[in-house]
Amino acid sequence: MDTTWIEISKKSIQHNVKTIRSLINKNTLLAPCVKSNAYGHGMREMAKLLIPHKVNMLCVASIEEALVLRESGISIPLLIMGFVPHARLGDILDSRASIFVCEPQTARTLSRLALAARTTVNVHIKVDTGMGRQGLMPRQLNAFIKFIQSLKGLRWEGIATHFASADEPEHPQHFYDQLKIFTHLVKGIKKDRQGFPLIHCANSAATFLEPQSHFDMVRPGLAVYGYYPNDATKKTCLAQGMPLHPSLALKTKIAAVKKIPKDACVSYGCTFITKHHTRIAVLPVGYYDGIDRALSNRGHVLIRGHRAPILGRVCMNITVVDVTRLPHITQKDEAVIIGTQGREEITIEEMARHIGTINYEVTTRLRENIRHIYL
Repeated sequence: MDTTWIEISKKSIQHNVKTIRSLINKNTLLAPCVKSNAYGHGMREMAKLLIPHKVNMLCVASIEEALVLRESGISIPLLIMGFVPHARLGDILDSRASIFVCEPQTARTLSRLALAARTTVNVHIKVDTGMGRQGLMPRQLNAFIKFIQSLKGLRWEGIATHFASADEPEHPQHFYDQLKIFTHLVKGIKKDRQGFPLIHCANSAATFLEPQSHFDMVRPGLAVYGYYPNDATKKTCLAQGMPLHPSLALKTKIAAVKKIPKDACVSYGCTFITKHHTRIAVLPVGYYDGIDRALSNRGHVLIRGHRAPILGRVCMNITVVDVTRLPHITQKDEAVIIGTQGREEITIEEMARHIGTINYEVTTRLRENIRHIYL
């Protein structure tokens, strides 16, 4: 029996998808991001869970992720948003996935492979409007569109950009500058009878905060799983009576309970010395599982609906907590590391603040082979 597990609420996912749907036009496509193990929620299972909710496409980061989904029986359209090495471009045909392109060599190779296989590869042209990562510079777009259209075996399915600061309220102007540039670039683009190319750019924050960014498709990630990219998004959701519901809980079973004397060292480096006789609970989780070492001497877990402070350093596979004030604790008790127990809650945002990072990183760093239970 697993001593540590992740629980995912199907009901919460359903609620979040419904909330996102309510914000976009009925003709706007919904393409949730399931990349990076679905932000820690389990890529295969989340894909299967999302499909019945009539999502139109799933976004992944790599050819490996696309192939895993295909091998799992997922037939819905996939969009690979990350880098695919030239040696792996042949696998694009096997995955039947769409792919971002922004340089000629990749396009030529895909065209050659598609013609040899007597098939077609769907491509999305990516433009760098101010992210400073992948993508064509705006001045290169018109020539690149003509180039793509000249290559046989390729179908121009979409054009996209990515926002650098949609979830950074301290930089609103940059977001709107990017949106203005992209809007200008796509103005007048002619579509075929099926409505392609799709125009898309909105991540979670843009989906909630700026309807003008929705275009033909939105690509929410974190919001699907019930988390706000920033306080502005949270404020908007709550003001409209549409809160997101966190879907993930991380739990473990207590491995041992013991009493240690005053002036005792707890964990590596003796960074915590007891000031009195102390009752501790030993948890079989650590930074290997995604419990950041920066939570040492500052984080908490929940046991029997109460907060138990983390004592000393978080170890690779073990974390020690103080249960002196919690009577009758035994090995049978459950400890909640992320989630709700009784009236108490430890949120991903709280954990992120403790370790000086963002909620995205907290979930994606959870060990992938922790058992996931979908409730």
